[in-house]
Amino acid sequence: MYRLTRLLLATTLLLSPLTAWCANTSNWLDSVTVGYGKESNTNDADIVQLSLQNKWNRTWFNGGAWYVGGYWDAGLSYLNADADSGENGELFDLSLMPVFRWQRDASLSSGVSPFAEAGIGPHLLSETSLADQRYSTALQLGTLISFGIGFGDRGQYELSYRYQYLSNVDLKKPDDGMNQHLLRLGYVFE
Repeated sequence: MYRLTRLLLATTLLLSPLTAWCANTSNWLDSVTVGYGKESNTNDADIVQLSLQNKWNRTWFNGGAWYVGGYWDAGLSYLNADADSGENGELFDLSLMPVFRWQRDASLSSGVSPFAEAGIGPHLLSETSLADQRYSTALQLGTLISFGIGFGDRGQYELSYRYQYLSNVDLKKPDDGMNQHLLRLGYVFE
């Protein structure tokens, strides 16, 4: 746990200036999110996640206080599990997912904006096992549901809970799948 906390702190400190610079010089980066959580299968692995988001320039169902929008979520996660000798105890997960978001218009909510999200997309694992779980293929399909709240004077902060499920959709056996529960804190640059 101590090593995981150091990794999260170091990643945040090193990438904060880089992401701020990218946000000012690039049209691609709209927000950055850090997350911490657990893989809830038999491994009980710790997860540290860093994600970069690019909002879509399109919204739907704009007629009322709520609307649907979305973004691209590019993420890198590190999973660490207690493993017996000879088993792999860590892996990295690289993902790119389109995420749809249903949210309340912050201007109608005094700067507070609740939201719910759903998404599906590819994940590339650095290993095909984590402790006693076997995934058979490095390429996995991830699905997610999430809910949270945006807040701050510009709505620049976001706090959310995300549930993700990764599987190779039975393309190859065994396909133990992976359940992830994450608490995420985000910062929106615009």
